[in-house]
Amino acid sequence: MTRVRQARGTLFAIAALMMLLCTPPDSKAASGRTYRVHGQVTAVNITQSPHMIVVKTPLTKHDDMTVGAKVTGQTRIVRKGKRIGLQTIRVGEVVWLTYVKQRDGVFARIIQVQ
Repeated sequence: MTRVRQARGTLFAIAALMMLLCTPPDSKAASGRTYRVHGQVTAVNITQSPHMIVVKTPLTKHDDMTVGAKVTGQTRIVRKGKRIGLQTIRVGEVVWLTYVKQRDGVFARIIQVQ
């Protein structure tokens, strides 16, 4: 059980590092920009605050991008048109993630489970 927790902690540390590295030096220019990606859920964190979702999306045949986004009370999460809780999303599921990149982080706006 401890190894599973360590692996999850490592995964979230990597996701946080990726978010920091993907932020342009002039984050004022990127503040409030909205993006949408389609990919596979690699992690869901509901045990720590803020809750997070991590999605891996293909860019090219041999290159992927990983997006880690904070999930808040304003995040709309749906499956087949019905609202669901973050805890029902499983690793490996395919989602459309609409997120906003702001000065204080990356925030999930809409998570559509396929």
